[in-house]
Amino acid sequence: MAPPAVATEATHLLHPSVRRVTLSVLTLVGLSAFEGLAVAAALPEVAAALGDVALLPWVITSYLLLSGVSTVAAGALADRVGLRAVFRGAVALFVLGGVLAGFAPDMKTLIAARVIHGTGAGAVNAVGLTAVGAVFPQRLVARAFAANSIVWGVMSVAGPGLAAILLSVASWRWIFWMNLPLGGAALLLGWSAMPGAPPTASRALRWSDLLLLMGASMALLVGVDAMDLSSIPALLVAGALGAFLLYRSRGRDDALLAPRHVLSAPLGPLAGAMGLLLVGAIGTQSFLPLYVSGARGGGTELVAGSVLFFVLGWTSGANAASRLAPRTGPARVLRVGTAIVPFALAAVSAVAWLQGPLYLLFGALVVAGLGMGLATNTALSLVRTLAPEGELGRATAAHQFVRNLGFLLGNALFGALMLWVVANLTGDVESVRAVLGQGSEAAPQPAVVAAIHTGFATAATVSACVALLASLLVPWATRTLRSP
Repeated sequence: MAPPAVATEATHLLHPSVRRVTLSVLTLVGLSAFEGLAVAAALPEVAAALGDVALLPWVITSYLLLSGVSTVAAGALADRVGLRAVFRGAVALFVLGGVLAGFAPDMKTLIAARVIHGTGAGAVNAVGLTAVGAVFPQRLVARAFAANSIVWGVMSVAGPGLAAILLSVASWRWIFWMNLPLGGAALLLGWSAMPGAPPTASRALRWSDLLLLMGASMALLVGVDAMDLSSIPALLVAGALGAFLLYRSRGRDDALLAPRHVLSAPLGPLAGAMGLLLVGAIGTQSFLPLYVSGARGGGTELVAGSVLFFVLGWTSGANAASRLAPRTGPARVLRVGTAIVPFALAAVSAVAWLQGPLYLLFGALVVAGLGMGLATNTALSLVRTLAPEGELGRATAAHQFVRNLGFLLGNALFGALMLWVVANLTGDVESVRAVLGQGSEAAPQPAVVAAIHTGFATAATVSACVALLASLLVPWATRTLRSP
């Protein structure tokens, strides 16, 4: 996908030729950052209001499942019909899903709305990442990614405070309704600013591939979520569907998810390493508010603020990566970032097992986020350099799909394991609801509190071990890269 001719004249991100694209993308980044932090912070309130605590992980995983699939579809469509049409549909779905989630009367309806929300979110992410490579000249790409990280960092500071205000004076529903003004503004800014259709016609999207991808992702999610003997057939189905999809995509120019993007070096192991890091880290971040509220008796402000630390570290790491990679080489930055994460998560696990001070747990999360930022930002920047000619949209979407799969599996695995431990120790997972949002003035329920402690600590230990596996893929991913 060739960038517009005027975009090559841009000398900064607010140059008139790229200004509207910059503002639109950054607005969506800010909204995504707020959504990710605020929804996690609101989980205790959602569970207390709607019940069906056993379904609580699906508020996140349903969103991530559809987000991953739509990311791949949107990347492929962008290479075929242009960013503009995909952008318009993606933002419209994103806004619609958020508004419907805000009106959900029960947990099942909320999950259904999050399916729509996630479908739009994945496409929005694909469009935003592809726009950076397709619209901006090469000299501004790293700066654009850094700007994204800065906006994410600002929202990581402001987001929890805003979420705490909304949860205190209004309700969790307003967190979803924020999609309407911010998403609407982004849609207006980028409506005609995104590149149109490519000059040469391309083959239509193979929808059968999309169904295979959806089926494999769903089976994988069910397998991880079940945590019993039913996991075995679900995982076998996921493996069979995924293998068949990749087999029929070999050597095809119109492949939705090409093996050269997700298996072959360096793009495949690069994405795989980042996916494993996310499997290890993201569940700890997402279910931290539930732990702080249910096991530590944290009030609304502390629960909302607990999501700040990991993202603050991630933002710092991402900005540091944009400066360190050109000086020391991307391979070294990838190795360092990947090595930091599992050790920091092990520290989170140790603090949880020992019921140590929360400030130690928050500090370990900052370090884990720092490693994630170093690794993931470097990997994302490398995709543009390593992507085959004319395949930027699909290569970027494939990388993002594997990352989304990491988000999806990380949340599903952590949530299922944590709630499984609670259910086995208390006899009823709904017992969690009794201590959510209780604060320091409510009567404690020692058995439930102890079960949440054990569940969180157990899941955090498994997460640290999974993140450690990412280090096995880094040498393969960086084999062709050389430090200066």
